[in-house]
Amino acid sequence: MKQVLIRGIAGNMGQQAAQTVLETEGFGLAAGVDRNTAADCMADLPGISGGPSAGIQSDIRTALAVSEDDIDIVIDFTSAQGLLEAVETGFELDLDFIIGTTGLDESERARLEEMTESEGRTVLLAPNFSLGAVLLMEMASRASEYFPRVEIIEGHHEDKEDAPSGTSIATAEKMRNTRPFSAEEDIEFAVENVRGGSVNDVRIHSLRLPGMMAQQEVLLGGEGQILSLKHEARTREAFRPGIRLALKELENLEGYNYGLENLL
Repeated sequence: MKQVLIRGIAGNMGQQAAQTVLETEGFGLAAGVDRNTAADCMADLPGISGGPSAGIQSDIRTALAVSEDDIDIVIDFTSAQGLLEAVETGFELDLDFIIGTTGLDESERARLEEMTESEGRTVLLAPNFSLGAVLLMEMASRASEYFPRVEIIEGHHEDKEDAPSGTSIATAEKMRNTRPFSAEEDIEFAVENVRGGSVNDVRIHSLRLPGMMAQQEVLLGGEGQILSLKHEARTREAFRPGIRLALKELENLEGYNYGLENLL
C-alpha cells in the first residue's frame, strides 16, 4: 500500500485530498502537515471522515520522523511561497509529489522541472483537478485553431489567494493561433485595467465573489459567431475524481509532468 502525506491538510482542498486518499484502494493516509490549524490530529479536522489519529506536524521532515509508516507520496495544496523548498526537502527524503498549489510563475515552474529531472523524482503539477475543467481546456485548445480571438472569464471564491487562476493561465497557454485585438490601442478607456490581463494574446478577466466556488468560461470569437465553453465546480467534491486519478497513475509517470490532461 502506498502511504501519502498531505501538505496543507487543514485547508479545504487538503481535506478533500485526505478524504480521497482514505477512499481510494491501495493508498493510506499516513501524515498531515499544516502550520495554520488549531487541530491536534487529522481525525479532528471536520472535512475528514474516519481520519487517523496521527498528529498534524509543521513540516515534512518532522512528519516523516514521527510517522509509523514509510511515506511514498506528498500531495501539496498550500501556497506558492515555500513550495520549492518543501519539494527540495521531499526529494531528499525520496518522495514524489502531486501538486495542486497554484500561483507559481514561469520561472518557478521551470525551477521545479529542473529540480525534478536532476533528482530523478516524479512530480505531477496540475492547476486544476476537476476533470470537467481539464476537458474544457482541451476543447478550447482545439477550438482556438478556428477561432483566433479568445477571452477567458474565470471566477472563484473570495479566499483564493492568487489571480488570475492557474487554470486560466494554463488554458491561455494552450491556445493555438491566437491573435490580439488589433484595434485595442484605439479604444479610449474610461476605467483603467478594464480589459484585464493578457497571456498568449488571450485576455483574462478574474471574478472574486461570495457564493462562488470555481468556474471558467472561454469565449472564442469568429466571423458572425461566438463559441462559448463553460465549466463550473459547485462543490469541492468536484476535484476528488482528479485527485484519485493522479494517485493511481503517478507510478506510471516519470519526471516532471504539467497538467492532469497527461493522464486522460
